[in-house]
Amino acid sequence: MDRCPGQDQRYLKPSDVFEVPCPECGHMVEFFKFDVKLNCRGCGREMRNPKLDLGCAKWCKYADKCLGDLEKGRRLMQDDKKKEQE
Repeated sequence: MDRCPGQDQRYLKPSDVFEVPCPECGHMVEFFKFDVKLNCRGCGREMRNPKLDLGCAKWCKYADKCLGDLEKGRRLMQDDKKKEQE
């Protein structure tokens, strides 16, 4: 297996895929639960996944294979929390 089972689209539930309106232009952006960030197709704005949950890295035996993406996601989430506190 070359990918985390949590990222295998065969096992996605309907709630694992969701749309969020772009705050810039209102275009709907479709996220999968494991997407860290995407660009809006309407205006190009970079959007971060508001439902990103990286808790699986603590227990998943495949975490080391996707830790690069997860670590990037952790940094992005920490940056967002710092901005909210300011």
